[in-house]
Amino acid sequence: MSRSAPVGAFEDSTELIRRAFVVALHEGLTTVAPPWATREGGTAGPRPAPPEPHVALLGAHREVILADLAGELPHALAATGHPDADRARRSLLDWARTLFPITQSAPPHRSHPSGPAVPASRMRLTVATLLLECAARRLPDVPARALALQTLGRAARGAGPAGR
Repeated sequence: MSRSAPVGAFEDSTELIRRAFVVALHEGLTTVAPPWATREGGTAGPRPAPPEPHVALLGAHREVILADLAGELPHALAATGHPDADRARRSLLDWARTLFPITQSAPPHRSHPSGPAVPASRMRLTVATLLLECAARRLPDVPARALALQTLGRAARGAGPAGR
């Protein structure tokens, strides 16, 4: 014959296990740093908000848009009869890079300590037009696309990029 344990003894064991589990869980969680905590152990405060969708879209596609622009600039510079097309291309690409919002995936570009030289107004217009054409070709057809193109256009007009 088997004897069953008294009901009260089983409930006491369950309570003991529950308390041991809670203590172990608490100890384990206190040793793990949350993702928003700094490595020094203190918290960095509230997490920064994720970038707006159009800013994230521009950040994710910045390099492919600029590569497309780099391919188009020699034709535009040849049409204007620029004497040093290679140097001008680098300078214009540096300037175009500053028009993009700063994101984690697209940090600021610093090839010049004081920032790239702003091109003459005629070249700014040419580069801005080419940049918008390249962005329109390279950005996917998603809802944030229109606002991303507007952001680049405003930055090229001199309002400055979003997120700065």
